[in-house]
Amino acid sequence: MGILGLSRLIGDVAPDSIKEIEISSYFGRRVAIDASMSIYQFLIAIRNNYEMMTNSDGETTSHLVGLFYRTCKLLEAGIKPVYVFDGKAPQLKGDELQKRKERREEASKKLEEAETAEDVNKFSKRLVRVTRQHNEDCKKLLQLMGLPIICSPGEAEAQCAQLCKEGLVYAVATEDMDGLTFGAERLIRNLSAGGSAEKCKEFTLAKVLNSLELTQSQFIDLCILMGCDYCESIKGIGGKKGLDLIRKFKSIEEILKNKYNINEFPDVEIIYEERKRNLENDGIEEVLEKDKVKIEDNENEDNVKNEEIEGKIDSETSEVKLEESKAEDTFEDENGDEKEDQSDDDEKTNKGKKKKKKLGSEVPANWLFRGARKLFVEPNVLKGEITENDLKIKEVDEAGLIEFLCTQHGFSEERVQSAIKRIKAAKGKSNQTRIDSFFSMKPTTNTTNKQNGGQKRNASSKPSNAKRGRRPK
Repeated sequence: MGILGLSRLIGDVAPDSIKEIEISSYFGRRVAIDASMSIYQFLIAIRNNYEMMTNSDGETTSHLVGLFYRTCKLLEAGIKPVYVFDGKAPQLKGDELQKRKERREEASKKLEEAETAEDVNKFSKRLVRVTRQHNEDCKKLLQLMGLPIICSPGEAEAQCAQLCKEGLVYAVATEDMDGLTFGAERLIRNLSAGGSAEKCKEFTLAKVLNSLELTQSQFIDLCILMGCDYCESIKGIGGKKGLDLIRKFKSIEEILKNKYNINEFPDVEIIYEERKRNLENDGIEEVLEKDKVKIEDNENEDNVKNEEIEGKIDSETSEVKLEESKAEDTFEDENGDEKEDQSDDDEKTNKGKKKKKKLGSEVPANWLFRGARKLFVEPNVLKGEITENDLKIKEVDEAGLIEFLCTQHGFSEERVQSAIKRIKAAKGKSNQTRIDSFFSMKPTTNTTNKQNGGQKRNASSKPSNAKRGRRPK
């Protein structure tokens, strides 16, 4: 999931809130990472002749290759990763999940008609799904590496933001900008760049809000106006227009009242039940009931934000054609153009094309913006239940790793042994304390004449016998 065009808006209106930082600057920092998004990226990027890597039994290993060597690189940079896995999708995401399902079906048809290798590669990527088994494999791998994992009851992105708000992690590392909407104090993009020349981008929420001149609640309303996965948006309203409206009217309700003469707002639960009844005959009730029923084929993989990445597959500039023997040396280019929000395309459409006639703004019928707002304000996450002790890095289970990666999944034992040595060395490095942890920022105080309560003494308060000039010897 992402917010359409948010990174571009912040870059235009609040550039001071973005810092370009070397990955080495995060030495000693604990960072929350959306595991499902990472797994999806590995399945997309780590391929051999346009197909996902597999072991001798035909089981996919791209996700394990990617996660293992990527995590090694993060540890070697002194970063302490905390991987967060998705739980149940919220009811309001049902419509979006159905759209994604339809896009996969369309891609499947186009794949059958594909004639060139390029088209085969493009459409096969759109069929990628993160399954329950992929998630379980990655959880086991991380635990064998001695790293903490968090299983969120809801969306991983929201749980990452909660960890950041509670001060358990320094930042949220993700390519999705909705981490800020959930309230993460810091969001890092491009953390996975590894040895590439491109630096990480760090967004600071407080500076974003200050530059946009919005409160957090107003910022959430702006993100809903721009477009999110939880509800439709008003056609004709982009980032800058939405910002102007929120600054003027302060909330979506006031915008609807003053701009569209709408004074009644639908009840989320009632609308949801109506939609569910209407969809029952179409055989897709299971999508909307995802947070109540366990789907046998694990529809939960859609939580990995497929739409965000699928929209950018066509424009990937660096394809990782990776065999395990060179995996650890090539991760820096695997993301391609995935770093930019899919929504940035909405502003690119005006470049190099004839201008289309502007259409008037259109408010969706039964617009469930209040439900979307509630999901951003009160997401289904673990609050106050995770402690520092839960996030401590443990010793590597060397024998377990070799059994899991080499015996079960056909990895090279020599390379795994080499990686284990690197992990052990890196853990000793990451346990070192950052020098800035010894200092704390204090508010500036006026030190002038502290003995006098900070007040300057005026001339009338001087002793009567005080004289100017040099003191006699």
